[in-house]
Amino acid sequence: MGKVNLKIKYCLENKDYEYNIKGIYYNNILKYYDNSKMILDYEHNILTRITNNDEISFNFLTKTCIITDNKTKRKINFDIEVLDLKNYDNYFLVIYKIDNNLYKIEITKESL
Repeated sequence: MGKVNLKIKYCLENKDYEYNIKGIYYNNILKYYDNSKMILDYEHNILTRITNNDEISFNFLTKTCIITDNKTKRKINFDIEVLDLKNYDNYFLVIYKIDNNLYKIEITKESL
């Protein structure tokens, strides 16, 4: 496993956030903790957020989102509109819409 420095930028419903954090990168999977466990699968373009209550997986290739309630195991599926997707060795960017809300996630990683 390789530790990496991450620069995270995201925009959720017109609120911008930016911070630096450390993560673990191994076999095209990036894991970091941002008030919940975050997992980015670079190979399949899937971003997953895991909390105590639920798991939210965004598949940017199939343009779908699945929310799983951890207690009941109920799943909610819905489509997302991917407007831009860039996935390079050290850079990941996705801009997508759910209903009329625009979201952006940008991750830059550097080896330690």
